[in-house]
Amino acid sequence: GNASPVGNTVLPLNVTRGDGGNNKPASPSSREQRRLVSVAILVIVIFTVISILYSLQEIYHDPRSLRATAAEHDVNTQQAIRISSTDNVHMTQFIPCIDDVSVEPYLSKIDPVLAAYRKKSRDPAHSELSCSPPNKQQHCFRGVYDGFDDLLKLAEPHEDDNNGLHNRIAVLIESLILNPGVPLQRDNDHHNALPTMLQLTIHRRQTYQPAKKTKFQELHADYFESDNYVYTAILYDETPDNLVGGETALVNFRHNDNGQGDDVTFGLIRSPDLPPPQQESKSGQKSEELMVLTDGLIIEPKPGRLVLFSSGGENFHAPMAVKQGNRPVYHFWFVCKK
Repeated sequence: GNASPVGNTVLPLNVTRGDGGNNKPASPSSREQRRLVSVAILVIVIFTVISILYSLQEIYHDPRSLRATAAEHDVNTQQAIRISSTDNVHMTQFIPCIDDVSVEPYLSKIDPVLAAYRKKSRDPAHSELSCSPPNKQQHCFRGVYDGFDDLLKLAEPHEDDNNGLHNRIAVLIESLILNPGVPLQRDNDHHNALPTMLQLTIHRRQTYQPAKKTKFQELHADYFESDNYVYTAILYDETPDNLVGGETALVNFRHNDNGQGDDVTFGLIRSPDLPPPQQESKSGQKSEELMVLTDGLIIEPKPGRLVLFSSGGENFHAPMAVKQGNRPVYHFWFVCKK
């Protein structure tokens, strides 16, 4: 036929390739060498696969990829993101600063969901403070960082002086203010650094017990509540295995028009059938099942998980009710140095 002779060539069984005709069987030592090489290759492959799987678990959000405006991302991608206690997270989001929600376009969005006794602004504005970000309107932030278990050791009850802990957290916040986009450092080189811009005002350890409070009853922005709260840090302590609830929710104000107009949404929806927040206690009607977080973060407690954020109107948040077990947590608040 038309088949190539080369294509039809069949080597006899007694013909070998590449050994110069020497068919001596391999020595025991060479077989052992090949076995060791195979084992080494297998170990390398297994290590590589494990490394890839671990890296896939790492949630890292480049600050430049934040879904901050419709110009950058489709507005339909709004969502509430749950950060699980099983996730390994190093996430920073830089967001527009919001100094006052008592004016439009924010007022009509926040009024239906905010209790009457909660504040909506503070003078001076957060973005006018001396330690505010250099680009004041775009470099407010929130971040969630795992792996800071060493901070818990500094916070242990037998420690009489927690200045090392306070200073370390202040330096981490300063690095976010001054070096946006640079990942926080966990290494020992930064453990002894001293803050230059921030000073601690309040530090407490609090254990949340099961409560019947509604999910968003305590919605607030820290700086609006007190001028002692300019930047906020939350450090989760050891949690019991039976913990149910106790998350921290951060709600998004989203500027859908690239910050140039009044097209703003708030990621917490309140049913129109509910009474105003200030009337709930009188009516007895509960909003737990009818208040829905549609855009923001739900952060589950995890030992050594550190949550940092600027405390203005861009970071309205609420502790979710503990349903079972208890949630121990450290709170830290910082102000600008005089």
